[in-house]
Amino acid sequence: MEFTPEQVALRESVRDFFASPGYSWARLTGELGLTALAVAEEHGGFGASAVEAGIVLEEAGAALLSAPLLSTTAAILALDPGSDLLKPLAEGTSIATLALGGAVEARPTAHGTVLDGRVEHVLDGDAADVFLVEVGGDLYATDAAVVQPVPTLDVTRGQATLILTAAPARLVAPAGAAHALAVMHALLAAESIGVARASLHSTVEHLRTRHQFGVALSTFQALRHRVADLYVLLEQATSTARYALRCFGTAEFAIAAPLAKLAATEAAWTITRDAIQLLGGVGFTWEHPAHRYLKRATAGHLLFGDPPALRRLLLARAFA
Repeated sequence: MEFTPEQVALRESVRDFFASPGYSWARLTGELGLTALAVAEEHGGFGASAVEAGIVLEEAGAALLSAPLLSTTAAILALDPGSDLLKPLAEGTSIATLALGGAVEARPTAHGTVLDGRVEHVLDGDAADVFLVEVGGDLYATDAAVVQPVPTLDVTRGQATLILTAAPARLVAPAGAAHALAVMHALLAAESIGVARASLHSTVEHLRTRHQFGVALSTFQALRHRVADLYVLLEQATSTARYALRCFGTAEFAIAAPLAKLAATEAAWTITRDAIQLLGGVGFTWEHPAHRYLKRATAGHLLFGDPPALRRLLLARAFA
C-alpha cells in the first residue's frame, strides 16, 4: 500500500494549498483541478483513480475544508464514466451531491419523469445545484428541488432537506444507489482519517511542548500510553480506508467501503474526543480548533449510517 512519487507529490501540493490563506472554490477547481481529478480525460478530467481522490480528501479532512469537495467527488465516482454531467463537475461550474435514503417516488408524465418526496440530511445540499436522488435503488439527477438548509453541529459543512414536488429528473445510474452509498462510505472514511490525524498531531505537539512540574507532559507514562493507543487506532483505520479505495471497481468494494467508514469514523470520533481531555484546559476553549475537529468527526460518525447500521449492512453483504 505504498504511494507512488506522483501520489506523494499530489498530497504535498494539496496540503500546501489548504494551508495557504484565501483559497476558494474557484481556485480549488481551477488552479488545482481537484474536482477534475477522478474524471476521465475525454470529459475534461485527469483520469486519476479513487486512490488519488482519497489522498485529496484526507488532506481536506485534516484542514477541515469548508467546501463541497467530498459531496461532488462522491457524485463523480457514483456516475457512469460517460455521463454528460461530468464535464461541468470537472470544471467546477456545477456542484453535485448525493441525496440517498429518502422517501422519493418517480412517476412518468407526458414531458418525462418527475420526482415527488423528501430527503433529509443531504450533505452540502445548501451549496449543490445538481442532486443525485435515490429512487428504488436507482439514481436520478434533478436540479429542481426545493432546498431547506438545516442547522448542524458541524458549522463548517452544510446540510439540507430536499423537497421534491413534480421535480423534472432523468435516470443517470440504474441500480446505482448501492454503489453511490459505498462511494460515500469510502470517501468519508478517507476524510475521517485526515481529521483524526490532524487532531492527534495537534495533541502530541501540545504534550511535547506543555510543561508541568518542570517536565514536558509527554514524559508522563499514563499520557504516553493513551496516545499510543490512539495512534494504533488511527493506523488500523488508515489501512482499512486506503484498502477500500484500492478496491474501487471490484466486487470487494461493496464490503470494504462500509467497513472503512465504520473503522475510520469510529477512530476519528474516539481520537478527537480524547484530544479534548489530553489537551487539558486549552482543549475546552472556543479558540482552540479541537472542538471543530470533534464536531466534524461526530457528524461523520453519524452520516450515511451510524455504527449499528453499518454493522447490519456488513453482515447482510458478507453473507449475500
